[in-house]
Amino acid sequence: MLRFSRSLLIALVIGSVWFSGCTDLSEYDRDRVEDAISDSLLSVTESRNIQMDLIEDGHRIVRVTAPFAATFTVDGRTETELDENVHVTVYDTTGEVETRVDSRSARYKGSDAEFHFKQDVVVETHDGRMLYTDYLEWSQKNRTIYTPEFVIIVTASDSITGYGLEGTDDLVTYSLSEVTGEFELERSEQ
Repeated sequence: MLRFSRSLLIALVIGSVWFSGCTDLSEYDRDRVEDAISDSLLSVTESRNIQMDLIEDGHRIVRVTAPFAATFTVDGRTETELDENVHVTVYDTTGEVETRVDSRSARYKGSDAEFHFKQDVVVETHDGRMLYTDYLEWSQKNRTIYTPEFVIIVTASDSITGYGLEGTDDLVTYSLSEVTGEFELERSEQ
């Protein structure tokens, strides 16, 4: 509908100029034509049941699966909205699983190599560390994570809760701007 309206605008502007006998567009008309043409540079692709692999130096480093994805490009920048339960698996250079991330939705910013996970985010590392939050940014390039939101981090021996997490994506090194609780987990002997 938007493209039709813009196309109609272009036709009306060009038609009004042609019928009036003018060979030059007014500045206003030229701006409207330019706006309509630049809007047509937006492209959107929707996909269902996607599986996307991110490859680096010939190795799969990330696999993304989601029931729905909408990829859009504006001004040469491509982003993908993932929805309806997103699952991301991160691999090391040998192909072993390093980390798994699940969330209800996410946005992948291709030019920045960043994921922005939203709603019910769960991160699990290969050594069993877990992170729970409602929002998480992951820089694939820098291998770092960030959230201003509330987080719960659980390891084999303890658990910590707080706000404002910054750290490495393997959850080995991190800091919280505000710690709200620390718990030592007891192991039952069987």
